[in-house]
Amino acid sequence: MKKINSELTIFFETAHAELASALEMLAVCKETDSPKQAFGYFMHAKDEYSHAKSFFNMLSLRGKSASIETARDFRFTPPSLITKGYISQKGFLIETMQLKDFIAFVYTNELLAKSSFEKILTLVGRSTEEGKRISGIMADELRHHGMAKKHFLIHYPALQPWQLMIYRTKETLNNKGRKIYDANLKFLDRLLTPLYRIMAFLAGTISKKLNLNEFKRKGKNLMNISTKSIL
Repeated sequence: MKKINSELTIFFETAHAELASALEMLAVCKETDSPKQAFGYFMHAKDEYSHAKSFFNMLSLRGKSASIETARDFRFTPPSLITKGYISQKGFLIETMQLKDFIAFVYTNELLAKSSFEKILTLVGRSTEEGKRISGIMADELRHHGMAKKHFLIHYPALQPWQLMIYRTKETLNNKGRKIYDANLKFLDRLLTPLYRIMAFLAGTISKKLNLNEFKRKGKNLMNISTKSIL
């Protein structure tokens, strides 16, 4: 069961990341003035949607082996893309970044994603049906990485390799930061949920002991009510 829970977390987070990537690519698709570039972004988004669907299917298969309570924790809701930090509350990346920085973001994250999928591939097995699907996804990610690199070489020829390395280091740190943030949220949830339940229990117990007859004003002379009354 511990193995299933670990796999649920991996596929749950990966599906979020792929779906968020698809939405980001659709956003930049709508912003570009070049039909050729718009088509490229659209096809990229289409790939990411397909990846997300695959990981949600893998998640669903593992959810059937988990308890109802555990499976409920891994049920997808659209707002979680924002609460988990996969999409910024400030807007899509193309709305908050320069195009050069956005392409650098794609360039680095596609390569980082491919590296993450290597670990998932080892988890499910290379010769399995899931392994074959993940291998195909990894090929897509490398293709996206190559397309972003090609765009850089054409439109930003002055950009040096060490600058791309800075982009990659920055995004690696950001990815680790998101994981730490999510881990902290889960820790606080485990810590505070029992406290909330205790407070709710105490409030319910106190409310049962209240004498609600005081609230019945019909037929009463309010001037005769005790000054100590909660009315």
